[in-house]
Amino acid sequence: MPAQEPEPNPELLTAFDDSPPQTVRGSLPSIYDGIYRAAYSYGMSKRLTQQLVRLLASDVDFQSRLNPSDRIEVLFSQPDGDDAASDDSELLYVSASIGGTTRSLYRFQLEDGSFDYFDKDGRSARQFLLRNPLPAGKFRSGFGARKHPILGYTRMHTGVDWSAPIGTPIIAAGNGVVEKAGWAGGYGKQIIIRHANGYETSYNHQTSFAKGIAPGVRVRQGQVIGYLGQTGLATGPHLHYELMVNGTKVDPMRVRLPTGRVLKGDDLVAFKRERERIDELLRQQENGPLKVASAKLAASE
Repeated sequence: MPAQEPEPNPELLTAFDDSPPQTVRGSLPSIYDGIYRAAYSYGMSKRLTQQLVRLLASDVDFQSRLNPSDRIEVLFSQPDGDDAASDDSELLYVSASIGGTTRSLYRFQLEDGSFDYFDKDGRSARQFLLRNPLPAGKFRSGFGARKHPILGYTRMHTGVDWSAPIGTPIIAAGNGVVEKAGWAGGYGKQIIIRHANGYETSYNHQTSFAKGIAPGVRVRQGQVIGYLGQTGLATGPHLHYELMVNGTKVDPMRVRLPTGRVLKGDDLVAFKRERERIDELLRQQENGPLKVASAKLAASE
């Protein structure tokens, strides 16, 4: 059942922590650290920084080390008098060049009044499912046969494991409805989310669930649903994450997932106009109510 959130862990570096990352002297920071440092140094709020991390979560390995050439550029609206993000600021544009790959995303209002982010060709930044529901976690064990660390015999490992400190927030891999939130034997405290088209995701060994998480509750992609632990048969704190397709457990890291929304017709025409408007704002931002944060991530202090 839902429980109180764990006490803040000073070592916790996640997309939901408002503490500046700490980097070991003499070593390059992780991509996650670099993004946070760059965002804070350019006056971005906690809300905008979290949004930025979530936008990049499906494409970026946050735990890998920065390269000197890694860069990020963000355009946000309505800065305050100190040229920092205000309560009314919104991310209009994000461009991340990390590991030799560049991805640019534009904010666009859909016909129903909601906003989403799309690349230059009108493909949504929002994937159907994220492959990693623990952005700050380290990959520990893959899908397939292995010797069980507690039971001692070889059996099928039906998911993937991510490790992090106890209390690290776990996020929903996609939009859906909570099917189960409770105890599940060796899985410990478990949440199962039912998504569209026969997909389900399972989050196991949690220490507690986020407030309001219960069967029947609708959740959105990126929403915190629980906190990492080592309940059930677990030798240490980690998340055992499973993906089921029509009842069959598959490898979350390798299965082909449905693509996100692709704009067409009138929507695509309207998006291209908005993309051109934002590109023009990028060229003229010095004299407008906007702020561009652009920096080499590895050089951010």
